[in-house]
Amino acid sequence: MTPRPVSPGSAVPGVAPPGALPDRLTLIAVSSLAYIVAVALHEHLGHAAACVLLGSHPTELGAFYVNCDNARLGSLAIRLHALAGPVVSLATGFVSFRILRHVPAEAAATFYFVWLLGSIGLMMAAGYLLFSGVSGIGDLGTTPDGVFHGFSPEWAWRVALSACGVVAYGRVARWSMRVLAPRLSGPGSGRVRCATVMTLTSYLVGATVYLAIGLLNPYGLVIVATSALASSMGGTSALLWMTRRLDRNLTVPGPGLYFGRSWAWIGVAGAITLTYAVVLGPTLRP
Repeated sequence: MTPRPVSPGSAVPGVAPPGALPDRLTLIAVSSLAYIVAVALHEHLGHAAACVLLGSHPTELGAFYVNCDNARLGSLAIRLHALAGPVVSLATGFVSFRILRHVPAEAAATFYFVWLLGSIGLMMAAGYLLFSGVSGIGDLGTTPDGVFHGFSPEWAWRVALSACGVVAYGRVARWSMRVLAPRLSGPGSGRVRCATVMTLTSYLVGATVYLAIGLLNPYGLVIVATSALASSMGGTSALLWMTRRLDRNLTVPGPGLYFGRSWAWIGVAGAITLTYAVVLGPTLRP
Protein backbone atom coordinates (compact mmCIF):
# COMPACT_ATOMS: atom_id res chain seq x y z
CA MET A 1 0.00 0.00 0.00
CA THR A 2 1.31 3.45 -0.87
CA PRO A 3 1.81 5.57 2.26
CA ARG A 4 -0.38 8.62 2.55
CA PRO A 5 1.65 11.81 2.07
CA VAL A 6 1.94 14.15 5.01
CA SER A 7 1.57 17.88 4.44
CA PRO A 8 4.22 20.19 5.89
CA GLY A 9 1.86 21.58 8.51
CA SER A 10 0.39 18.31 9.72
CA ALA A 11 1.53 16.45 12.80
CA VAL A 12 3.00 12.96 12.89
CA PRO A 13 2.37 10.99 16.10
CA GLY A 14 5.44 11.23 18.35
CA VAL A 15 7.20 13.72 16.09
CA ALA A 16 7.12 17.50 16.44
CA PRO A 17 5.89 19.29 13.31
CA PRO A 18 8.40 21.47 11.44
CA GLY A 19 8.85 24.84 13.09
CA ALA A 20 7.55 23.66 16.47
CA LEU A 21 8.79 25.68 19.43
CA PRO A 22 10.96 23.87 22.01
CA ASP A 23 9.89 23.40 25.60
CA ARG A 24 10.09 26.87 27.17
CA LEU A 25 11.47 25.78 30.55
CA THR A 26 14.24 23.73 28.95
CA LEU A 27 15.05 26.62 26.60
CA ILE A 28 15.39 28.92 29.62
CA ALA A 29 17.71 26.43 31.30
CA VAL A 30 19.88 25.98 28.21
CA SER A 31 20.10 29.75 27.75
CA SER A 32 21.00 30.42 31.38
CA LEU A 33 23.73 27.79 31.31
CA ALA A 34 25.24 29.16 28.09
CA TYR A 35 25.41 32.69 29.51
CA ILE A 36 26.96 31.50 32.79
CA VAL A 37 29.58 29.33 31.07
CA ALA A 38 30.47 32.17 28.67
CA VAL A 39 31.13 34.73 31.41
CA ALA A 40 32.89 32.18 33.64
CA LEU A 41 35.30 31.30 30.84
CA HIS A 42 35.94 34.98 30.06
CA GLU A 43 36.58 36.01 33.65
CA HIS A 44 38.21 32.96 35.21
CA LEU A 45 39.79 30.90 32.44
CA GLY A 46 40.79 34.24 30.90
CA HIS A 47 41.57 36.96 33.45
CA ALA A 48 42.08 34.91 36.62
CA ALA A 49 44.25 32.27 34.96
CA ALA A 50 46.31 34.94 33.19
CA CYS A 51 46.86 36.78 36.46
CA VAL A 52 48.37 33.65 38.02
CA LEU A 53 50.36 32.62 34.95
CA LEU A 54 51.89 36.10 34.68
CA GLY A 55 53.25 35.83 38.22
CA SER A 56 50.67 37.64 40.33
CA HIS A 57 47.51 36.62 42.18
CA PRO A 58 43.87 37.69 42.07
CA THR A 59 42.79 39.90 44.95
CA GLU A 60 39.09 39.58 44.06
CA LEU A 61 37.14 37.02 42.07
CA GLY A 62 33.68 38.25 41.14
CA ALA A 63 31.00 36.93 38.84
CA PHE A 64 31.76 39.66 36.28
CA TYR A 65 35.25 40.87 37.17
CA VAL A 66 38.65 39.72 38.36
CA ASN A 67 40.96 42.12 40.16
CA CYS A 68 44.62 41.18 39.85
CA ASP A 69 47.45 42.50 42.03
CA ASN A 70 48.95 44.66 39.30
CA ALA A 71 51.75 45.87 41.61
CA ARG A 72 53.50 42.60 40.79
CA LEU A 73 53.10 43.04 37.04
CA GLY A 74 54.90 45.14 34.47
CA SER A 75 53.19 47.19 31.77
CA LEU A 76 53.15 44.36 29.21
CA ALA A 77 51.84 41.83 31.74
CA ILE A 78 48.99 44.15 32.73
CA ARG A 79 48.00 44.45 29.07
CA LEU A 80 48.18 40.68 28.60
CA HIS A 81 46.00 40.15 31.67
CA ALA A 82 43.40 42.52 30.23
CA LEU A 83 43.59 40.90 26.80
CA ALA A 84 43.16 37.37 28.16
CA GLY A 85 39.40 37.68 28.68
CA PRO A 86 38.50 38.71 25.10
CA VAL A 87 40.95 36.13 23.71
CA VAL A 88 39.28 33.33 25.69
CA SER A 89 35.85 34.54 24.54
CA LEU A 90 37.07 34.52 20.95
CA ALA A 91 38.46 31.00 21.37
CA THR A 92 35.18 29.89 22.98
CA GLY A 93 33.34 31.00 19.86
CA PHE A 94 35.63 29.28 17.37
CA VAL A 95 35.89 26.04 19.37
CA SER A 96 32.12 25.89 19.91
CA PHE A 97 31.38 26.30 16.20
CA ARG A 98 33.83 23.54 15.36
CA ILE A 99 32.16 21.26 17.89
CA LEU A 100 28.79 21.94 16.23
CA ARG A 101 29.93 19.99 13.18
CA HIS A 102 29.90 16.82 15.29
CA VAL A 103 26.61 17.32 17.16
CA PRO A 104 24.03 14.83 15.82
CA ALA A 105 20.80 16.14 14.34
CA GLU A 106 18.65 14.57 17.04
CA ALA A 107 20.55 16.37 19.85
CA ALA A 108 18.72 19.66 19.32
CA ALA A 109 19.15 21.03 22.86
CA THR A 110 22.88 20.30 22.78
CA PHE A 111 23.20 21.94 19.37
CA TYR A 112 21.42 25.08 20.54
CA PHE A 113 23.49 25.27 23.75
CA VAL A 114 26.79 24.97 21.87
CA TRP A 115 25.64 27.43 19.20
CA LEU A 116 24.50 29.96 21.81
CA LEU A 117 27.72 29.57 23.83
CA GLY A 118 29.81 30.12 20.70
CA SER A 119 27.71 33.08 19.62
CA ILE A 120 27.95 34.73 23.04
CA GLY A 121 31.72 34.22 23.06
CA LEU A 122 32.21 35.85 19.67
CA MET A 123 29.76 38.65 20.48
CA MET A 124 31.63 39.39 23.71
CA ALA A 125 34.97 39.51 21.91
CA ALA A 126 33.70 41.76 19.12
CA GLY A 127 31.54 43.80 21.46
CA TYR A 128 34.50 44.71 23.63
CA LEU A 129 36.08 46.52 20.70
CA LEU A 130 33.03 48.75 20.39
CA PHE A 131 32.38 49.09 24.13
CA SER A 132 35.96 50.01 25.01
CA GLY A 133 36.28 52.27 21.98
CA VAL A 134 33.19 54.29 22.88
CA SER A 135 33.61 54.33 26.67
CA GLY A 136 37.37 54.11 27.07
CA ILE A 137 36.96 51.51 29.84
CA GLY A 138 36.96 47.72 29.89
CA ASP A 139 39.51 45.14 28.81
CA LEU A 140 40.45 46.93 25.60
CA GLY A 141 40.14 50.41 27.09
CA THR A 142 42.61 53.23 27.71
CA THR A 143 42.43 53.19 31.52
CA PRO A 144 45.52 51.99 33.47
CA ASP A 145 44.26 48.38 33.48
CA GLY A 146 43.27 48.34 29.80
CA VAL A 147 45.14 47.01 26.79
CA PHE A 148 45.44 50.42 25.11
CA HIS A 149 46.47 52.49 28.12
CA GLY A 150 48.91 55.22 27.12
CA PHE A 151 48.35 54.86 23.38
CA SER A 152 48.38 58.27 21.75
CA PRO A 153 46.44 60.05 20.45
CA GLU A 154 43.79 58.38 22.60
CA TRP A 155 40.85 59.67 20.54
CA ALA A 156 42.27 58.13 17.35
CA TRP A 157 42.70 54.72 18.96
CA ARG A 158 39.20 54.84 20.38
CA VAL A 159 37.70 55.76 17.02
CA ALA A 160 39.63 52.90 15.42
CA LEU A 161 38.47 50.45 18.10
CA SER A 162 34.86 51.55 17.67
CA ALA A 163 35.00 51.18 13.89
CA CYS A 164 36.58 47.74 14.15
CA GLY A 165 33.95 46.78 16.71
CA VAL A 166 31.06 47.73 14.43
CA VAL A 167 32.50 45.74 11.52
CA ALA A 168 33.48 42.73 13.64
CA TYR A 169 30.14 42.57 15.45
CA GLY A 170 28.20 42.69 12.19
CA ARG A 171 30.26 39.84 10.76
CA VAL A 172 29.86 37.78 13.92
CA ALA A 173 26.07 38.19 13.76
CA ARG A 174 25.98 37.15 10.08
CA TRP A 175 28.26 34.15 10.62
CA SER A 176 26.34 33.00 13.69
CA MET A 177 23.05 33.17 11.79
CA ARG A 178 24.51 31.23 8.84
CA VAL A 179 25.54 28.45 11.21
CA LEU A 180 22.09 28.28 12.81
CA ALA A 181 19.96 28.65 9.66
CA PRO A 182 20.39 25.09 8.25
CA ARG A 183 19.06 23.64 11.52
CA LEU A 184 15.90 25.73 11.50
CA SER A 185 12.92 23.96 9.95
CA GLY A 186 9.41 24.94 9.08
CA PRO A 187 7.52 26.83 6.42
CA GLY A 188 8.68 30.38 5.67
CA SER A 189 7.55 32.86 8.30
CA GLY A 190 6.91 30.06 10.81
CA ARG A 191 10.58 29.14 10.64
CA VAL A 192 11.59 32.74 11.26
CA ARG A 193 9.11 33.04 14.13
CA CYS A 194 10.54 29.95 15.83
CA ALA A 195 14.10 31.28 15.56
CA THR A 196 13.05 34.72 16.80
CA VAL A 197 11.25 33.34 19.84
CA MET A 198 14.29 31.21 20.74
CA THR A 199 16.89 33.96 20.41
CA LEU A 200 14.69 36.55 22.11
CA THR A 201 14.05 34.17 25.01
CA SER A 202 17.78 33.52 25.34
CA TYR A 203 18.55 37.24 25.31
CA LEU A 204 15.99 38.01 28.02
CA VAL A 205 17.11 35.07 30.14
CA GLY A 206 20.76 36.14 29.88
CA ALA A 207 19.98 39.74 30.82
CA THR A 208 17.83 38.65 33.76
CA VAL A 209 20.38 36.18 35.11
CA TYR A 210 23.28 38.63 34.76
CA LEU A 211 21.27 41.41 36.41
CA ALA A 212 20.21 39.21 39.33
CA ILE A 213 23.76 37.96 39.95
CA GLY A 214 25.27 41.39 39.35
CA LEU A 215 23.14 42.92 42.11
CA LEU A 216 24.97 40.69 44.62
CA ASN A 217 28.31 42.44 44.07
CA PRO A 218 29.72 44.67 46.85
CA TYR A 219 30.35 47.68 44.58
CA GLY A 220 26.76 48.48 43.69
CA LEU A 221 25.26 49.53 40.39
CA VAL A 222 28.56 50.48 38.74
CA ILE A 223 29.39 46.79 38.22
CA VAL A 224 25.84 46.07 37.10
CA ALA A 225 25.96 48.83 34.49
CA THR A 226 29.54 48.45 33.21
CA SER A 227 29.86 44.67 33.38
CA ALA A 228 26.71 42.61 33.95
CA LEU A 229 24.27 44.50 31.74
CA ALA A 230 26.91 45.75 29.31
CA SER A 231 27.93 42.19 28.47
CA SER A 232 24.38 40.80 28.33
CA MET A 233 22.01 43.49 27.05
CA GLY A 234 24.70 45.22 25.00
CA GLY A 235 27.16 42.47 24.16
CA THR A 236 24.59 39.95 22.95
CA SER A 237 22.10 42.41 21.44
CA ALA A 238 22.48 40.74 18.02
CA LEU A 239 20.15 38.03 19.33
CA LEU A 240 17.38 40.63 19.03
CA TRP A 241 17.78 41.28 15.30
CA MET A 242 19.93 38.61 13.68
CA THR A 243 16.93 36.45 12.64
CA ARG A 244 15.76 39.20 10.29
CA ARG A 245 18.34 37.86 7.86
CA LEU A 246 16.50 34.56 7.48
CA ASP A 247 14.70 33.87 4.21
CA ARG A 248 10.96 34.10 4.92
CA ASN A 249 10.13 32.31 1.67
CA LEU A 250 12.23 29.22 2.37
CA THR A 251 10.63 26.02 3.68
CA VAL A 252 12.96 23.53 5.36
CA PRO A 253 11.75 20.02 6.32
CA GLY A 254 12.78 18.11 9.41
CA PRO A 255 12.44 18.37 13.20
CA GLY A 256 14.68 21.44 13.32
CA LEU A 257 15.64 22.67 16.79
CA TYR A 258 12.63 21.28 18.62
CA PHE A 259 13.36 19.71 22.01
CA GLY A 260 10.99 18.62 24.74
CA ARG A 261 11.09 18.97 28.52
CA SER A 262 14.46 17.81 29.89
CA TRP A 263 14.85 17.73 33.65
CA ALA A 264 18.53 16.92 33.19
CA TRP A 265 19.17 20.25 31.42
CA ILE A 266 16.96 22.08 33.91
CA GLY A 267 18.67 20.52 36.94
CA VAL A 268 22.23 21.04 35.73
CA ALA A 269 21.59 24.60 34.56
CA GLY A 270 19.80 25.51 37.78
CA ALA A 271 22.54 24.06 39.99
CA ILE A 272 25.40 25.74 38.08
CA THR A 273 23.63 29.11 37.83
CA LEU A 274 22.78 29.11 41.55
CA THR A 275 26.30 28.03 42.55
CA TYR A 276 27.90 30.72 40.39
CA ALA A 277 25.59 33.34 41.89
CA VAL A 278 26.09 32.31 45.51
CA VAL A 279 29.86 31.80 45.33
CA LEU A 280 31.02 34.56 42.98
CA GLY A 281 28.16 37.05 43.06
CA PRO A 282 29.21 38.55 46.43
CA THR A 283 32.92 38.27 45.37
CA LEU A 284 35.64 35.98 46.70
CA ARG A 285 38.81 37.48 48.20
CA PRO A 286 41.42 34.69 48.15
